Amino acid sequence: MSARQFATAATALALAAAATGCMTVDGEKARVPGLSKSEAAQVLVDFDARNNQVWATRDAELNALNETGSFGAIDTAALRIKNFTDPRQTKPSVPFTHDKPQFWIPRPVGWPKWFAVQNTPSYTNARTMLLVFTKENPDAPWKAAWGPSLRPGESFPEPHRDAKGYVTAVPLDEAGLVAAPKDTAGVLTGYLADGKASADLLTPSAITQELRKPREEPVQDGFVRQFVDAPATQFPPLAIRTKDGGALVLLTATHSMKLTVQPPNTLGEVEAHQQAFLSRKPERSVTEHRLAEYAVVVPKAGQGRIKVVASASGVIGADGE
Repeated sequence: MSARQFATAATALALAAAATGCMTVDGEKARVPGLSKSEAAQVLVDFDARNNQVWATRDAELNALNETGSFGAIDTAALRIKNFTDPRQTKPSVPFTHDKPQFWIPRPVGWPKWFAVQNTPSYTNARTMLLVFTKENPDAPWKAAWGPSLRPGESFPEPHRDAKGYVTAVPLDEAGLVAAPKDTAGVLTGYLADGKASADLLTPSAITQELRKPREEPVQDGFVRQFVDAPATQFPPLAIRTKDGGALVLLTATHSMKLTVQPPNTLGEVEAHQQAFLSRKPERSVTEHRLAEYAVVVPKAGQGRIKVVASASGVIGADGE
């Protein structure tokens, strides 16, 4: 075949592919991985380098280039608290890396792309965590969006892998599970409200017990304590197929706690991490807003109950009256 014939044939093939809608650009329509395992490893190395720089300088703007989603929101608020409580940086952060990585790479269609890294941070007494990176479009950088850590005695379930070793996302509205992934945040926050709603769907765990404890305990005389728990709908969940056919769902919730003083009592000193978000000293009440990520194991319908196995949380705001 001559060069001219080859070019003509190639053009014809391209036109035919376009006519059938089969052309793909950067994984827009094809089921392809967002990156290779070696590229994922480099993303992790680059993240660690920048993350250590963020905490050494306490630079929230730099952190915005490295993190996103609920993970970024929690850390951005933590940097604000750190700068408020230790303005002279007398307590510097210790650099660390995310070691023993196990990569969970999917082959999603379209954007955003994502991948997860099960790892153990190098600092003392670190717990295994699942660090999830997302990439919004072909020109965007990879950013860490989730980072829940396992609670003692818990483990992440084995993800389902196809013949090539890729993991699979679960549709957020999938039926056939104890609860659809999109509903799991509501299941958890509904339970926290009174300890009864959705109780038949949840397995008691250390995390749920810790969350329920302050909601059940009486507050000291002269004070009223109120809680509001709700799904953080601005951060859609991510569901990953597990080897047994269930799902590991990453979800986000907000937990707000308001403490109101009854006269003639006084509110007293406000916690330092709350003061970081207040413009003046409150006299009547203070409300703390916390953002939390959870990793929950959701079995197939009829094969068990939802269990919370990992979490990460932080105070992201406060209001005073």
